[in-house]
Amino acid sequence: MIPIKTSPIEVRQITKSFDHGKIQVLRGVDVSVPRGKLVSVCGPSGCGKSTLLHIIAGIESADQGSVVIEGQSLDSEKNRIEALRHRIGFIFQLHNLIPDLTMEENCLIPTIATGMDRGEALDRFHDLAKKTGLSHRSKNRIQDLSGGERQRTAICRALMNSPSVVVADEPTGALDEKTSWSVFSLLGDLVVSHGVTMIMATHDLELAKNSDRVIQMRDGRIE
Repeated sequence: MIPIKTSPIEVRQITKSFDHGKIQVLRGVDVSVPRGKLVSVCGPSGCGKSTLLHIIAGIESADQGSVVIEGQSLDSEKNRIEALRHRIGFIFQLHNLIPDLTMEENCLIPTIATGMDRGEALDRFHDLAKKTGLSHRSKNRIQDLSGGERQRTAICRALMNSPSVVVADEPTGALDEKTSWSVFSLLGDLVVSHGVTMIMATHDLELAKNSDRVIQMRDGRIE
C-alpha cells in the first residue's frame, strides 16, 4: 500500500469558545499547509486568527476537531508540550522575551528544556544570529535592542530547536512599515533556507500577498 502523504499542518473542524460557550471564536475551521510553504491568515480583529494559531501551536486546546503536526495529533497536553519542544517554533506578536537577559541568553532558553548539549546550542545560536543579522548584538540585553531587533531575536529563539513548523502570531504587528517588510522578508528567507513550514497571522494584507497562500477569516470561519 502506498502511504498517504499528509501536510505538516493539518487542522480539521476546529471549534473553540470561551465563557462557558457563550463566546464562539472558531466555528469548524479546516486548514492544511503544504511542506515548505508560508501561509498567511488575514482578517479583522477578533475574527479568531490568534486563537487558531495558538491551537495549531499547542498553546491552547480546541473544544472539538483535530490538529495534526507532522503526523502527531495534539490531542493531549503531553503531545502538545512535546510538539512545542521539538516540532513547533512559535513567534509572539510582542516577542515575549526577558528584558534583563541578553539576546543569546533568551535564545538558549528553549534548548534547556530539550536538554540540548550547550556546545551544540551555541553553534546553533551563532548560525541563526548570523542569518538574522544580529551577531553583533548577541551580548546586548533585550531592553537595549530596537523593536525590529527584538522581533528578529524572537525569530531566532523560535528556530533554536530546529522546528519543522513555525507559527507566527502577528510578528510585524508592533513594527513600522519598513521594519515590518524587513522581518517578513527574513521569515520568507528562513522558510526557503531551513525548509520550514510556516503559518502566520497578519492584519497587513500587502505583506500577506507575498505569501504562498492567503487565508481569509471572518467570524471564526475560513471564507
